[in-house]
Amino acid sequence: MRKLLLAGAMALAGMIGAAATTSLAADTLELKMQFASPDGTAWNDMDRRFAKQIETITGGRAKVEFFPPNSVTPFKDWLQATGAGLLDIGFVWHPILPGKFPQMELLSLPGLSKNQTIASTVYWRLREEYPVMGELFSEGDNVVELATFVAMGSHLHTREPIRTLADIKGKVFGAQDSAGVKVLEELGASASVMVGSDAYLGMQRGSIDGILSAWGWVNNFKLNEVSTYHTLLNLNPGTYSTVMNKTAYDRLTQTEKDHLADITPLYFLYNTTDSAALATADIAAENIITLSEADQTDLAAKMRPQWDEWVAKADARGWPGQKILDEAVRLMALYDRN
Repeated sequence: MRKLLLAGAMALAGMIGAAATTSLAADTLELKMQFASPDGTAWNDMDRRFAKQIETITGGRAKVEFFPPNSVTPFKDWLQATGAGLLDIGFVWHPILPGKFPQMELLSLPGLSKNQTIASTVYWRLREEYPVMGELFSEGDNVVELATFVAMGSHLHTREPIRTLADIKGKVFGAQDSAGVKVLEELGASASVMVGSDAYLGMQRGSIDGILSAWGWVNNFKLNEVSTYHTLLNLNPGTYSTVMNKTAYDRLTQTEKDHLADITPLYFLYNTTDSAALATADIAAENIITLSEADQTDLAAKMRPQWDEWVAKADARGWPGQKILDEAVRLMALYDRN
């Protein structure tokens, strides 16, 4: 009898252990992420740090697997791929999807923002006052927004020096967004929207004279290898979100979701600022060009019609376009004083 009881106890223990192991395996999160840029860049270091933080806040329950750039999905399809579950965490560069994020086109208006930290703070404030500014993703996207930020302003990165606005005329450029294309075309250049990897190839092959983009692109897409001169324009800051597949997100506990919400904003803001600093660290001072005061005034005048276009677009959607723009201008000035 003793042997039978012992055998029964061991069998029960085995069943419980097997059930616990099965439960643990079923609860394991395998999260798929794709790098945006080649290895050895600040963005990839950032992604690895973020992955480590996710693994830590889930007590090791989550494991993050990385894939090389464009191996799972092209840059432009990142949102769709994340919603479909091909990736679990994705990076959405808003300008690559024209018309989908009209709210963020406000923050990309040329000349509105001088500083990405201030611009991001203003955007978060606008979301509080005008909730429509935060309604970026639909049910059909099947993602949860983790963070949304305004990036740094864009500058011209070229093979030959651009010292005046007149030097832009007749050139061919890539741009990180459609707003930048408009400005370049207004200045007499030919331009088209390009992602960083395409801009690298275009400059390498000589099919474009340069790229209008943020400093972060120079560093993370290694554009410093194919450009020598950098003309400071501070135009059209891009905007972006990091999103998570909704099914994967729903598998997180509430505590894990709270931790993720706490770490995500600082993590991305730090990275974007750090990328800009790294991009300019080794550039000779004489290769960073500032336009004359007269050219800067002329450029500002050419940018203003885009502000009116955004107001008209917002009004057509039933939003108080002018009020939102006026509040953005007010807050930009208010924070710039401090």
